[in-house]
Parts: sequence; C-alpha cells; structure tokens
Amino acid sequence: MFKIVDKLSSGLSRSSLRHTVLSNNLANANTPGFKRSDVVDSPGFSRELTKAQQSPLTRTNARHLPGLSGTARAGFSVVQDNSTTMRTDGNNVDVERERVLLLENQLHYESLIDAVSRKLGQLRNVIGEGRR
Repeated sequence: MFKIVDKLSSGLSRSSLRHTVLSNNLANANTPGFKRSDVVDSPGFSRELTKAQQSPLTRTNARHLPGLSGTARAGFSVVQDNSTTMRTDGNNVDVERERVLLLENQLHYESLIDAVSRKLGQLRNVIGEGRR
C-alpha cells in the first residue's frame, strides 16, 4: 500500500514542479528572448515504466486480480524548448497553450490528491476495524 502512496507522492511532486514551470512561462510571456520550459520524464523513467508494465505480478492468492507491477521509479526533469519561436523577439510562449497545460496539470494534480486520500482512507479504515 505504501508503494502506491510513494508513487502517487512522486506524481504529486512532478505535477507541483510542472505547475511552477508553467506559471513561470506565463509570467515571462512578454519577456523578449524567453524560451518556455516544461517537465518531462527522464529517459530511464520511461524505460523502467515500460519494463514494469511488461513484468507479470506474482499472485499469492487465486482470487487476486492480475495487473501491472509497480517497480518503476519516478524521474523527471525540466527542459527548455529552444526549437520554436513564436514571435520576432525570440519568445516562444503561447499564452493560450500554457493556460490549457496549466489547467490540465491542475486536474491531474487534483486526481492524484484524490487517489492519495482514498488510499489513506483505506488505511484508516483497516486500522479502525482492528480496534473493535
């Protein structure tokens, strides 16, 4: 259970960092020469995620559902987009796109918060049942 919460926590960290980066992009939308940045998965993270999705789970009980193992470690980094230019002053921030990405990131963050709350609620429920 705590492995799941750890992975959700890593996702929250990534989403929080992405919010900061996207907000910085919006704040510098009128700064000449500014290049937008974004948070991307580290190359090893994508490889580990693919490997984790392909490895089978060990079922300790016939009633357990088959699924994906969660062995991938979270990893991400901030990269600057130098490949595009939106304006003649060298700035490549598209305000509308950044707003959409920010909203998308906010929804992702809120869904992760909800998942963490549900997992911790399950833990509280198990602890409460043990007291009876």
